[in-house]
Amino acid sequence: MSDLISSRANPLIKELRALQQKKYREQRGEFLVYGIQPVLQAIQSGAPLRMLVTAPDILTSKTARQIVRQQERAGTRVVQVSREALEAVTGGEHATGLAAVVKIVPRTLDELRVDDAAVFVALDQVSNAGNLGAILRTADAVGTRGVIMSGAATDAYAPAAVTASRGAIFSVPLVRVETIGEVLGWSRAHAVQIVTTSDRAPTPVWDAELTRPLLLVFGNEGEGLDAEIVAQGRAVRIPMAGAVDSLNLAVAAGVLLYECARRQHSSDAQNQT
Repeated sequence: MSDLISSRANPLIKELRALQQKKYREQRGEFLVYGIQPVLQAIQSGAPLRMLVTAPDILTSKTARQIVRQQERAGTRVVQVSREALEAVTGGEHATGLAAVVKIVPRTLDELRVDDAAVFVALDQVSNAGNLGAILRTADAVGTRGVIMSGAATDAYAPAAVTASRGAIFSVPLVRVETIGEVLGWSRAHAVQIVTTSDRAPTPVWDAELTRPLLLVFGNEGEGLDAEIVAQGRAVRIPMAGAVDSLNLAVAAGVLLYECARRQHSSDAQNQT
């Protein structure tokens, strides 16, 4: 265990603070995680940890303290800092006393597991890191096999995305590709049904065929999917009765993912009777 670091000007604190910025995350191939639950999820998922950062005076969770001791015995570097130094690292967020530096492990489409139960999510040019994190969290909740990002998308390892995912960034396979065309081509090659989303689609999601394996495709928060992309799959819309003409992207993804989960549950129940 290292001596406690209290100065915000300490070189290590400066190094950790730099990971708030995308260019440094890309240069170093690692990102920050903070908060007890996300850090524990990283450990339980076997994520490659470079360092644990703990503020002993505010780390009150017995479970978290035990995990830190276990990681230290396993050879993980553990750094002790003051509350003030940790807040400098995290930007004042999640003063729970625990953070981690995790290596970024890129995944490819070929690593995704396709079978008759699989559901995937494709996000083309998603721009809001909080939305991405929330979608990962929902994807984890319903057992989604992977989330695929394409185009000029937000950084999946930005603190807002990592925090909003509540640790799901470690449990849901996340793939980054250049174009949505790559995703659609992969889907066709693996006989994965493509379902696109548009508020102008004639078919409400409740009436749509959602046969697995399945890819749900969503577009940018403001623009949605291009019409030619919508036409390349089974287009569906979420019915809306109010004055507002669209849903938040994370909410829309949640609606479709849970509709898929509901149908699977109903099918499983029927097969058991």
